[in-house]
Amino acid sequence: MDKKIRQKFRNLLRKESFYIALFLCLCIVAAIGTVSYKRINNKHEVAKVQQPEKELTLNINDKSVTNEIPNAERVENTVKEKKKGNNATTSKETTKSVASTTISLLNPIDGTISRKYTYPAPVKVEENLYRTIRGINISSKIGTDVKAAADGVVDLVENLGVEEGTVVEIKHANGLKTRYGNLDKNVSVKVGDKVKANQVIAKVGNTAKLYDKEAFGEYLNLQVINANGEQVNPEKYFKLK
Repeated sequence: MDKKIRQKFRNLLRKESFYIALFLCLCIVAAIGTVSYKRINNKHEVAKVQQPEKELTLNINDKSVTNEIPNAERVENTVKEKKKGNNATTSKETTKSVASTTISLLNPIDGTISRKYTYPAPVKVEENLYRTIRGINISSKIGTDVKAAADGVVDLVENLGVEEGTVVEIKHANGLKTRYGNLDKNVSVKVGDKVKANQVIAKVGNTAKLYDKEAFGEYLNLQVINANGEQVNPEKYFKLK
């Protein structure tokens, strides 16, 4: 009987020892895992702290980074210098262009001034009748050739009624326009024609019917219009008596 009890006790101890050993092994594995996790976690935390310091050190010591701003400034300065040079060139070209478009005007006919420039002041054309007359009148016989004062393009050919009659307007290289009025209706040019200085464009006529022929005589009406569309005194551009 005692032997059976002892045998049972030994068997129980063997079983319990197995479970105890298994439990201890699990505890050891859990402890090792916990320690390893803590170590790995600590390493990550240290790496996070050190990484900004490393990047900061790299930015300070890396010459390629510190040279970036001066290079950008050099590029910007180069662009500014080029722009400045281009502006200077453009200014010179503009000055040259303006100089090249300065024109001299030739007298369209031989004659003397019979009515001076007074625009916009009105001029007496008949008894108790005053009109604002543009340009000047140059005394000349009907049928006299009228010539272009300078090279240009015909901008207008039209009968503007009894006040100006048939007119031809020529636009010149610098935007200046010359207008020839009181022409014969049969002109020698049309709109768009390119004309040369001293080229005959029409003849003096009698198409401006508003004015008393005895008071004004036979004449060519000559006007000058600047690039802004403003009337100017033709005597500033023509040498007339």
